[in-house]
Amino acid sequence: MATRSGSIINPGLIVVQEAVTGGYTTLDPGADYESVGFETIANTYQTLLWYDGVKSDAFVPVLADRVPSVSDGSISADHKNYTFHIRPGAKFADGTTVTPWDVKYSFTRTMLFVFGTPGTSGWIQSQYLLPSFDPADLTFANVNNAVTADNASGTVTFHLVTSVPELLWFQIIADPLGSSIASWRWLEAHGPGLAWTPLGFTDYQKYGDLVNYVPYWRDHTMGSGPFVVDYVVPGEAVALKRNVNFQAVPGIPAPTVERVFLQYVESPSTRELSLESGQADITTYNPSSRFDVMQRMQTAGLVQIEFVATLNLFWWNFNFEIAPSADNSVPSDFFADLNMRKAFFNAYDFQGYIDNIVGNKRFGATFAQTFNGIVPKGMIGYENLSSYDVFNMALAGQYYNQSKFVTSNGGWANAGFTLTIVVPTADPVNLAAARAWGDNVQRLGPPGNIVIKTQVLSFRDIIANMNPHANPMALWFLGWLPDYPYPTDYTYPMLEPGNALTEYGGTYPAANGFNISYLASVGEAAQARAAQNVSDWINASLSETDINRVVQLSRQAQREAMLNLTIYVPAQQQYTFFVYRTWIQGINLEGNPMLGGTDILYNLLSKAVGASAAPPLTRSAGLDAVGGFGVPLPVIALAVLAVGSRKDR
Repeated sequence: MATRSGSIINPGLIVVQEAVTGGYTTLDPGADYESVGFETIANTYQTLLWYDGVKSDAFVPVLADRVPSVSDGSISADHKNYTFHIRPGAKFADGTTVTPWDVKYSFTRTMLFVFGTPGTSGWIQSQYLLPSFDPADLTFANVNNAVTADNASGTVTFHLVTSVPELLWFQIIADPLGSSIASWRWLEAHGPGLAWTPLGFTDYQKYGDLVNYVPYWRDHTMGSGPFVVDYVVPGEAVALKRNVNFQAVPGIPAPTVERVFLQYVESPSTRELSLESGQADITTYNPSSRFDVMQRMQTAGLVQIEFVATLNLFWWNFNFEIAPSADNSVPSDFFADLNMRKAFFNAYDFQGYIDNIVGNKRFGATFAQTFNGIVPKGMIGYENLSSYDVFNMALAGQYYNQSKFVTSNGGWANAGFTLTIVVPTADPVNLAAARAWGDNVQRLGPPGNIVIKTQVLSFRDIIANMNPHANPMALWFLGWLPDYPYPTDYTYPMLEPGNALTEYGGTYPAANGFNISYLASVGEAAQARAAQNVSDWINASLSETDINRVVQLSRQAQREAMLNLTIYVPAQQQYTFFVYRTWIQGINLEGNPMLGGTDILYNLLSKAVGASAAPPLTRSAGLDAVGGFGVPLPVIALAVLAVGSRKDR
């Protein structure tokens, strides 16, 4: 039942409707690695450090009581040992004390889940805590010795395998996924215990795989954040309530509302009517195709619209190793053929997508920009490669006719296939893009020979399909929000192929079969050699601390993978926009690039009459004009990267 206080509907409750379906994958911070779960985890758990406002290069202590430094001895001179003193009296939501052992236990779980499927965030922390991503290095000794806890002194120390500059390690420590601190007692009270033996460590790793997720861990939380999970409606909603044991610290205020209700709503009309009636306070993941509806509500004085420049990239994935399904009639190695990938690439109308489907030209606003490469605009190492995004049907036809599939199936006149493009549910923009692209691809053959279908799947189901050697999605849309603002956060998860040391490679290559041995096995020796070059450059960048060299290696890797091997079709670098009722205050505090312009920290918001109304925002200023963006990182701050040599995700 709706309640009112003056003109405010449901005071004390913030209702958020998100244009995403299926909900989170898991609420376990050691295993989750997607943006929907991130939001709940970031509001219920805490890290040792967090970002200072919207900055990405300054930090405030949270569960630590101070930011470590070389001068006070808590960081070793070689930047290999980082000691954090736990804030005295810090409490979990159940009132128990946060201890150094909770920190060690949490990071141990993160390392043990590093090879979980779908991919986990564990690579981010493990890249500096473990000798390598070789499964042979995931030993009891390596994991146990990576972090030491001293409950008597109240300290925890991270022992890194190489010198890591403060800025980079603090950014990794601040990531809610993989670096959040959970109560070890709560975990063991509601799931299997972690036996502190070699066999126990080996056995525990299976709980990082979706098929073995512990149900209670998946749908409940026990952190020290401003909120706790009250209940969940699987796939539909998460209800948060204020953590009565939360302790505010400078930069991390206590909540001003008692409850937050997150709803995952597919229907745009439902979201819009809820916002208009005041039953919803905020909508997120807003599709640009509905921008005119939001503008009308803004003109009526009901809502504000705030654009956020982001580091978010989205693209279309080619699956090199398509698992059998009724949705596709193509062989599993259909997209292992470079000619076929280039045919699809050149059949994509890049500028038409941005102008007319996303709607930059149609609405006179900037919702997205074209890109190529994998390091986003606004990040150190970015280079503008969008000129390589060429829509050319004649060239697409040439590549198609030269493909193995066509030449082995009787040539252009006889070759035919059915293929399905997968798009997330509640994404009308990219569903329209998939259909337009499909129309172009169908023109590569005689009428009726090529049939391109589209399918919508929930975000959760897409994530569940991203399993090595078992992904049935031949061509699918998804993207990346930053974990930490550094090139390796994009090169490793998107470009690192499966190889001799890392069986599956990065997050997306693992899901797409971009694998050196697989390419060699299907007769693509030249591509296998090129993929090995990509891997060598990426791994060199992971072990490199000279920022100029990191940039050089990252650019070599992205040019080889994106321009020469065409492993993806770039779609957009995103500008998001929040739409919120005028009684909501604090949205301007949600601009940290690590939140991706989609996730919200609800303790920063308030719900009150007389919220100050900013001038209507109907276009974004552009990435180059964003003042508080926090990136590119100051080169002077990154100069400390020249202290040694090392590795990443």
